[in-house]
Amino acid sequence: MQESSVTFFFEGAAQVELVRSHVELVGLQKPLVCVRGKTSGAFAQCGCFQWTSGVRGVCVAFLRFVLSERDSGVDYCLSGGRSSLAASLDYALSKGPLWLSDMFGSGRSGTLYARRFFRITNSNRKRPGPVVVSINGSGIKSYQVRFFWEGRQVVENKELYALLLAIEEQEVKNSDLPAPVPAVVVEGMSPKE
Repeated sequence: MQESSVTFFFEGAAQVELVRSHVELVGLQKPLVCVRGKTSGAFAQCGCFQWTSGVRGVCVAFLRFVLSERDSGVDYCLSGGRSSLAASLDYALSKGPLWLSDMFGSGRSGTLYARRFFRITNSNRKRPGPVVVSINGSGIKSYQVRFFWEGRQVVENKELYALLLAIEEQEVKNSDLPAPVPAVVVEGMSPKE
């Protein structure tokens, strides 16, 4: 029997970005391949996605899932307030954009298969506090998730941590934090224009 699997392909050293995903699901005859871009371009049989915070949330959730299975010191949950990767992924899962269907598939009624992969607490921030997202371990096991970076499979924890950090550093600052202190105008000096 075929097992489900999820594979992510990243490029870039200064700024890491997902360029392709490959998802195989039990029951589907062919894998779901998605490429980065507004359209799939030359890849006629592929879906497409843009490198948004929702897509970064997907990548970080899977990276945390795999790392937490190997290292008990890693939090397997992706958590955050408004504008965080967790909130962006939660929002995408609740709205069902085309890229999620392209990446993970959908049923005849339009139900996203992606929802089977994720568990969410405080969806749409209906209560005070953060949104928390994790991978549903009963839907996929960590050994079924693979990562490639610059054409090479990433298997060492050290490399997985580097990939995770590189993506998390791109997160838009959480807008729940206090606004930055405005610049102080000192008498006799004007701000630079």
